[in-house]
Amino acid sequence: MAAIYSGIHQKLKSAKAPWADKLKLARFAWISHQCFLPNKEQVLVDWTSHALTAYYSKKLQFGDEIVEGLWIYLDDILHSKNLQKLIAKRKIITIRATIAQIINDRIWEHSGKVPLNDYVSSLTVVLSCCQGILTTPTFSVIYTSKWELLVDLLCKLTLLLCGRLKSPVALRSTQLFDVLLLAFNQYLVVQRQQHNQSRVFLQICGSLLQPCLLLRHLLSSRCWKSEDDGTVRQHLSKEICNKIQVALHSGLFHADFLNSYRGELLQSDRSPQRKTSFSKAMEAPVETLLLKLTEAEFFGQDLHSTVVAGSVPLLYRLALESYCRDGNHLLGFHFFTRLFDSLGFPRLKGGVTGVPADCSPGLLALDQLLNLVASSNIYNIAVDKIRCGGVQFSFYSKVAEMLLTDPWPATPAWFRCLKTLVLLNHMIVEPNLDDLVSLAWIDANVTDSRVRRAQEALLTTLLETYTKLRQLPRLFEEVLAVISRPAADELRQPILFTGLTKQLCECLLEVPASQVLDIWDLILKSQDVLIMDLAGNPDMALKVLTMSTLLNSVLFNMKSLDSKTPAAVILRTQLLMDKMARVVVMPLFHTAKDPDCKDSSLWAERAVSSGLILSYTWVEVDHMLKVNCGTYVSPGSEAGEAESEEWNLHCCLPRVSWADRRLIAEVSGRSNELSRHCLQLLAIQKMKRIMLQPGAQAETAATALRIAAVFIVQSGKPAVKGAGEARGWDGGIGTINNETFAVAHWHLVTSNLVLLVPHLPDEELTYLADVVMTNLLLRETQEVGQDTENSLSIPTMCESLLKSTLLPEMQPLHRAILRALLERVKRLISIPVLSVPTSLLEQLGDSSDASQGGGNQKGSISELLVSHHMPSQGSSLLVAQDILSVKSPSFCTLSEQQLDLLLRSLDILSALRLDSLSCTDHLHCFLLLVSLVTAVKPSSEKTKAFKCLQALSKCYTLLTILQTGANANVVFKLAHAGDILERLMAPLFHVSDELVGCEGYPAWPEFLGTIQRFLTNFIQTIIERKQSMCLNLEQFVAFLSNAWLSSKVEGEWKPVAEQLLSVALSTLSRIIVNTLQRSEKARHTSTAEHSLLAQLTGLLGPVLQSCFDRGGRFEPILTVSCVAGLLEVELCLRGVKDGAASEGGSRDVQGLQHHDLYRRTCLQVLRQLASPTDDLELLRKELEYLQLFYSASELWSDCDPGAEVISILCAVKALLAAPWMTTQSMQLVDIQLIGLLRCLAERCTDQQFYLILKSITQGLEVSNLWKGRHQDVVSSLTLTTLLLKCSLSGDVGKAVWFTAPQIITALLVLCKEAVLDQPWGYKVTLLSLETLAVLIQQGEGILSNAHHVTLAFDALLCVPLDHLRLAEYGTIFRAIQEVLFSILQSQPKVLLNAAPSFLKCFNRLVLSVMHKGHQKCVGEKGTTTVSEVVLECARLVERTYTHISSKAEEFAMFSAFAVAQYINELQKVTLDTDVKRHLTGGIYHLLDLITEHDLRFLNASLQTGVREVFKELYNDYMHYHKSKRQGEEKYTA
Repeated sequence: MAAIYSGIHQKLKSAKAPWADKLKLARFAWISHQCFLPNKEQVLVDWTSHALTAYYSKKLQFGDEIVEGLWIYLDDILHSKNLQKLIAKRKIITIRATIAQIINDRIWEHSGKVPLNDYVSSLTVVLSCCQGILTTPTFSVIYTSKWELLVDLLCKLTLLLCGRLKSPVALRSTQLFDVLLLAFNQYLVVQRQQHNQSRVFLQICGSLLQPCLLLRHLLSSRCWKSEDDGTVRQHLSKEICNKIQVALHSGLFHADFLNSYRGELLQSDRSPQRKTSFSKAMEAPVETLLLKLTEAEFFGQDLHSTVVAGSVPLLYRLALESYCRDGNHLLGFHFFTRLFDSLGFPRLKGGVTGVPADCSPGLLALDQLLNLVASSNIYNIAVDKIRCGGVQFSFYSKVAEMLLTDPWPATPAWFRCLKTLVLLNHMIVEPNLDDLVSLAWIDANVTDSRVRRAQEALLTTLLETYTKLRQLPRLFEEVLAVISRPAADELRQPILFTGLTKQLCECLLEVPASQVLDIWDLILKSQDVLIMDLAGNPDMALKVLTMSTLLNSVLFNMKSLDSKTPAAVILRTQLLMDKMARVVVMPLFHTAKDPDCKDSSLWAERAVSSGLILSYTWVEVDHMLKVNCGTYVSPGSEAGEAESEEWNLHCCLPRVSWADRRLIAEVSGRSNELSRHCLQLLAIQKMKRIMLQPGAQAETAATALRIAAVFIVQSGKPAVKGAGEARGWDGGIGTINNETFAVAHWHLVTSNLVLLVPHLPDEELTYLADVVMTNLLLRETQEVGQDTENSLSIPTMCESLLKSTLLPEMQPLHRAILRALLERVKRLISIPVLSVPTSLLEQLGDSSDASQGGGNQKGSISELLVSHHMPSQGSSLLVAQDILSVKSPSFCTLSEQQLDLLLRSLDILSALRLDSLSCTDHLHCFLLLVSLVTAVKPSSEKTKAFKCLQALSKCYTLLTILQTGANANVVFKLAHAGDILERLMAPLFHVSDELVGCEGYPAWPEFLGTIQRFLTNFIQTIIERKQSMCLNLEQFVAFLSNAWLSSKVEGEWKPVAEQLLSVALSTLSRIIVNTLQRSEKARHTSTAEHSLLAQLTGLLGPVLQSCFDRGGRFEPILTVSCVAGLLEVELCLRGVKDGAASEGGSRDVQGLQHHDLYRRTCLQVLRQLASPTDDLELLRKELEYLQLFYSASELWSDCDPGAEVISILCAVKALLAAPWMTTQSMQLVDIQLIGLLRCLAERCTDQQFYLILKSITQGLEVSNLWKGRHQDVVSSLTLTTLLLKCSLSGDVGKAVWFTAPQIITALLVLCKEAVLDQPWGYKVTLLSLETLAVLIQQGEGILSNAHHVTLAFDALLCVPLDHLRLAEYGTIFRAIQEVLFSILQSQPKVLLNAAPSFLKCFNRLVLSVMHKGHQKCVGEKGTTTVSEVVLECARLVERTYTHISSKAEEFAMFSAFAVAQYINELQKVTLDTDVKRHLTGGIYHLLDLITEHDLRFLNASLQTGVREVFKELYNDYMHYHKSKRQGEEKYTA
């Protein structure tokens, strides 16, 4: 050993030994256990550190490989498990401090800041060494003890990462981020330990501020690539930004620096105690920061402005968080002014100059700064004006002037800055309000959606502000002045858009009516001035048009006058209405008819449009005022009596002569799209006026209404037909042009369909139906990309019409749309559709109910044919009957595009409410669907086959809907029910070979389910009609039998045909069984039905057996349903035979025919019962089958009964323990599980039931939790709950209640243990409480020992209510309350001795609700209202108090203590209003039990503050509750 020791030591120190050998020997010495060196680890660490230090200080020279090897060797040492074990054993190992400087220098070399003269070691290894040092406390001392090294490391790592972020190379490694985070963590720890905060400030400003701000900008603005590491993008980058923020916050804005900042910023307000500064730099900390920010050389010219813009808001926010307290708001303002100067905007003192070309970053920063000013309440108007001489107001005004002098309306931040300034004080922008309105509203050319949202927010704020100030007319005065200015009006966008119109409506509803009238008067005066220069001036005409749309919006959104409105306001309104018609409307029409100008010119069109807009507005407002205000007298009331022409749109205007009417009609005839739209609106008003006239002649009124309705529809017909490229319309009348007119017209039509449809002829209804169908079919097949959330389009309106509940009420339009759809589908398929002449169908539909001969009665059909005069039509009906009975239909193959159109058409058809069709339409629709079922043939292509399957499924769904309609029986007038059923099912068997490829689709089970529902509904209808029921059903059974025989004769196995047969036969069997069961209850049965069941058994059994024998792929739900149906039929037939045998004296002991099939199905169900599934319907079917199987004793009598019970029980437990079995799933299968358990309990022997109880009780043992078998506990708890709900009687019931004490004890132990079991504790606790509640409820009158019930209180007291998520809290709360309520209702004897325990448990619930339902603090983040969960808990508490008060004998003695506990807690918290209402209502019921003695006791024992709360509560109780209760008792018998 000595030789080994001496040799290694000498070689490592030898100058002659090669460095490669030394490195190998050092590696061997580190990993070898045979080398015994005193303090070996420290020696090897020192040797490596010395070698690296000597190399980089030029004292030693060796090759690059040796340098690399030394770094790798050092990295291996730092990350070795051996070293970690030694450190864990408290062994002291140190590393030389020079290594820290060497690592810093190597990182600096890699950052590219110095030339690479020497060999540069691998950065990965150096960073790994740095990471090892920083994560090892004994080594990290070399950085933490010498803080400058740590700051230097942090600076160089930050610069290195900045270089990486600037390069286009993807960031695939997290190493550099991890090391930087470690360095930041070490730095923050050391920073907090520093006593000299001035030193920290200087270190950050000198070394860290610029690199950190640059890194933060690069991380926040980087466009991350998919190649970048996900951890870096989602986690590490955010962590580093947070660390930077913490370091800057604590280093630059420490509490000790407040006087320094005050001394620099508040030079005019220096206080005598200000004089404490640490150094020259600390005398001007803001100046020091700004100097670093303005050094463009460090950041680079391309990044300087964006880095500064992103950093200034951060620094300001950190400063406000540290210093913005009471009395320091002026400091915050002055800091804001200094930071504003650094953003590159011109200084505001010496006049406003131009804004830099690219001011977007500066505007973004200014927006954030102003938001911080507003949110931190820096600006107080009164304080600034009184104490500071308005210095803040002056500065903000200059900022606003700068923004408006050099606008930047293409940037959202520009609008946001102005919005914040308006919020600070509207007087800031008041001197430049006209410029603001012009630049941000009237003349703003905004197209980008982001900018539009910012503009809308600014204008909304402007309207809200002037509304609150009651100065809205002042704002509109500026708006009208801006509109009236000379400008390029053609370039102006519409003055109102959707969001602004909505806000204007809200504002107009808030201001007094007099101010709305002021706005109205202002607009009329402005228009009166403009009309003088209107002739021949298109720009002036556009200004008038803009004002007209504005006035339209104002009048339509103002608050209506009513009978309570002051008379002066009503009188002024009448005068304005008269002035509007006399001074504006009629002069506009007269000017447009000026003989010196061309009528067709642009200005004339605009003048006419303005006149028509105002005419419509006048008429609408006049009508609204007459309806709502009884004292209003219309200026046009005398005009309505002078109507001699049959139809004139403008007769409603006041004092309009016949010459003026002819003038208006003549001018309006040559109008643009906007004018035509206004004419349509006027026509709508005309129709309303005619309908409201009480003495109008019926014929004249009907003619006028028809003319108006046709005019409205026809005036937009060309535009709607060519509306393929129509743009979306935002609903504003000012945005109607040749691109949006079609949408606006269609919106007008669809909005007034209830008014128009009764007066439209058939050709117009057909046109409307064609438009609806074209757009509905177009919506799916084409991209309707023009729809935005705030714009309308024709396809979306047609979709809304289709979904409207009013459409079925408009029978003519509904019928037209249905007929149009049917015609399109007929043209889509190439085969002749089953059709009957409409006149015959109408006679069939309108025939009397007495002739509803369906089935086999043909009298009514024959009489109808004889009475029909046209032989061709009579023969057509016979043809239709003949076609419905054809056995071999003809098919056609549709293309994929045709299938898409067919699917969309069927979707539209399903939305048309087929259950409310007339008889004629019902027959048309039925014949079309029959034609489709017989025509559509699946293709061999996968996509087309799937779409064909969808089409067939929708057809059968629609047929089912038709059969549930009011006129379902009308189809039986065309043919026998059996023929129809056969006709509808035959095509499926004909195309069964083509449907084989569809078996694997997810839609296949849904298709079979659709067929099953159709058959169920149709067969049920046949049975309910009671007309040749057996003949029709026998015909259908014969058809199915022939289908089965034909498939066997052909020799080829047809799985689809077998599945269809199984569905049809099992469905028919179930319906007949149910019918027989109802007949037996009514004590009348039919032998024909029994024979039919026997035929079905002979068919269904072989079909299912064949499929099982051939290994057919049946869907599980189909298998279980069909086999269950077969078993039900056999059990029903056996019951019939047993009944007949008992009456005859002999008994046939023949067993079930398909015994093996039932057992195989049962085994399959047991195997897959616990398999994960989303199909709960399948799960219900499986559980029902198990119950049915176990009820047939002969199926399991030849096996071991105990084994059968245990196998079913194990399968049920596995199901209940499945992780996918949620509470919602349990509720959906609860009935089936209870039925299965009841069946097992009633039919098993005592020994078997003992096994069931033993399995359950063993699962409730707490040792299962200790062993980690939580699923066993969960399943046993659920099984116990279900077993208790079975309400068993007899010996099994006694056995259950004999084990009840053991179950209660187990539940108590589980509740106590579940508190310590974190992952499963919540679920186990909840299930234990639910089981306990059910046990106490069901044990009413059975649980004789009160001690067993009182154990429940111990269980409730150990359940935690704190530290739960809100949803979990609500669930646990309800479970505890349910247990208490069960004891209260079901165990009254227990409460005689256990009332204190009950109140103790209940008081926990009350206190928890009070803690959860306290009021939110002002400014607290989150919702301002209490959660609905807590409100529900408070309601439960109130309910329980009500029940407690009804048990006066048990709780009267303890009610005072319960009230005292509530009052003591109430004094500590401030409850939410709703929660307090419920709790107070409950306490009032408890106070009903308080006696005078209790009242004296409470007043004496409560403390002073609490006593005042109680007195207030008791006074409210006496005033609100007791007086009401006494009043009710007075009238109670």
